[in-house]
Amino acid sequence: MLGGAAAAMLLLAGCGSEAEGEAPAQGYERLTSSGITVDYPTGWKALSGADRPEAADAAAVLERDGRKLGQISVVVEYDDSRDAGKAAASALGDHELRSKIEKFKDSEVSGTDDGQRINYSFEGTGAAGSPPKGEPVNGVDVVGTDKSGETFLVRINATESALSSDELEKVVETVRVVDSE
Repeated sequence: MLGGAAAAMLLLAGCGSEAEGEAPAQGYERLTSSGITVDYPTGWKALSGADRPEAADAAAVLERDGRKLGQISVVVEYDDSRDAGKAAASALGDHELRSKIEKFKDSEVSGTDDGQRINYSFEGTGAAGSPPKGEPVNGVDVVGTDKSGETFLVRINATESALSSDELEKVVETVRVVDSE
């Protein structure tokens, strides 16, 4: 759905209010990677290591009729900056040619004081496996630093038919930094 290594992953994130270790809300599953979790709607499919984008440490997709309508990817150790602002600028670069940037701001992310959020949109290309040509796709990148100071990226992209604006926001609100197990 997006070009480039990091752009090949679709991710989401944001702020949350659930306590660490609390189960996902009814109708949601949890995507877990080293120090980062995000919840996604039931009906999406978590990808195995062999099936997810190369740089992703965890990913889930929603597919219908052979088309990927949504993807959430988590990348730990996103870059070497150890600074959410610099990592967010890097993530922003993934979008500059294909997406309309709608918002770039500091963001509360549960478990860290260093969070950034990028809201963007683009249209489906109609390429094999991707959303139909011209279908609106909304995305949110949540970037921050984990408990060890490493940057992370949670990228969430979905067509409006896969996640409404309210549902997208609910997913973003579940992004959290947790202690690595």
